[in-house]
Amino acid sequence: MGYFLWFGIVALIFALLHYFTELSGRQKGMISLIVTLVVAGAVVYNIQADKEREHITKIELKYTHGEKIDCDGIEINATTFSYSVGTQSFVGNKGTVHYQQIFSASECE
Repeated sequence: MGYFLWFGIVALIFALLHYFTELSGRQKGMISLIVTLVVAGAVVYNIQADKEREHITKIELKYTHGEKIDCDGIEINATTFSYSVGTQSFVGNKGTVHYQQIFSASECE
């Protein structure tokens, strides 16, 4: 719903350009196109960021519930890896064969 608001703002900018400036039709069209592309890019970025955030949250929940997580063919669990919330990655625990190995949660399944 919020995305429609941004396209309404683009329409408002176009209307302001049309009625209150002395720009040519081509200049108005180019300005409107650029603003529309910037807003569309922001919308696509937000949608992609939401999908990434959902995936990482899903991986975090699987880790805390002790479910199997696969990162590049290596099984991640709480006994061999710890989870770093700040970097959203799994770090191999000391005393394991995976010591100091780091896997980003976004790359895991």
